[in-house]
Amino acid sequence: MLRRFRILLLVPLLATALTAQTPPGQAGSVTGQLRTLAGAPAIAIRVAAVTAPAVNSRRADGQQYVESVTPASTALTNNEGRYRLANIPPGRYYIVAGALPDVTYYPGTTTEDEAMVVTITSGAATANLDFRLLKAFGGTVTGRVRPRADAAAQEAKEKAILSGGKLEELLEAPVAPNGSFAFGHVPTGVYLLSLFPNPPGMASLVVRVGETDVAGVELAPPPTRAVTGRIVVQNGPLPRVRLLFDTPKGSVGASIARDGTFSTRLHAARHDVYLGGLPGGYSVSSVRVGTQDASRGLVVGDADITGVVITVAAPSRLPRLRGRITGLSAARVAPATVEATGPIMGTLTTAVRPDGSFEFAAVTPGVYELRLPQVPDFVPIPVVLDGNDTERQIAMPVR
Repeated sequence: MLRRFRILLLVPLLATALTAQTPPGQAGSVTGQLRTLAGAPAIAIRVAAVTAPAVNSRRADGQQYVESVTPASTALTNNEGRYRLANIPPGRYYIVAGALPDVTYYPGTTTEDEAMVVTITSGAATANLDFRLLKAFGGTVTGRVRPRADAAAQEAKEKAILSGGKLEELLEAPVAPNGSFAFGHVPTGVYLLSLFPNPPGMASLVVRVGETDVAGVELAPPPTRAVTGRIVVQNGPLPRVRLLFDTPKGSVGASIARDGTFSTRLHAARHDVYLGGLPGGYSVSSVRVGTQDASRGLVVGDADITGVVITVAAPSRLPRLRGRITGLSAARVAPATVEATGPIMGTLTTAVRPDGSFEFAAVTPGVYELRLPQVPDFVPIPVVLDGNDTERQIAMPVR
């Protein structure tokens, strides 16, 4: 069973350059040229607009003062060393070339404290931010993603991700419609190359970058199969849970509908089935595919799997929540519903009877708010059910 979770946290110079105004309400842009120390155009080098700290704050002062953020815009220089950073929201930025920590800051320094801040205003196009690299880089990294028969997975806008080595950030490269990607020149070192979103069952590739280019790298996502089924609870409604299928190569989640049905795509392997977030007293009692027991792992081969049934054991006695609505006209009572919303169960819904009464036959202990969706100005009523409750009566007056 799954026992681990991995969380990856992805880690403005009053410019004296010529600034041309574009229509208001648009994001800004920055253009310029990058050269090597020898003065030649710096080709295929990553340039980025990185949010600068607030005035009187420095990144060196610590994360309590400055937040690490993903670059607002990135681009690779062309064969003339020119770059264009587009769609930059208004704000204060550093313009950097390379990848942290081996970057050169505009107008020509290797330290953030000596860098100039570029202020981007709404719709402004800032041009002629030219500077020279102060760091040496290794080869470029280019490759492709192997085409897949799994059309659903290819609909997502994928990115190739380079991480590890001396990098203090993740390098992203968009995957083109033909599957190609390019990172440009990166610092020498050993990296992990992966895809985002990460395809089920796909491990990262090790890439070693020296002074020469690394070309022809191929990322090959394994084929996946559709897996569908339902979660049933032996007593009461289904709590809000997270369904995961776990292998040594990672975990894959499944989308769960309100009726308990779920769907996902999995690669060929034995997958442990894990329900995260079950309240106390709840547990997975069985996993079956038809008449076959899959409690020790769901085996996915070369075909889709349907009819997976995950049975959840629940406490045999759950509180019953009853109530009555007063002050609602007979014409509005008939189609009315009551919602009980809480962090454990999500939203439960029940119909209001003609006499204004309603009932939730089984509710997991916890904190809830009772609402009347048909009465917008109705003030929600808080309800707390504990494990000792067997039945609770609630009056819901409508003013």
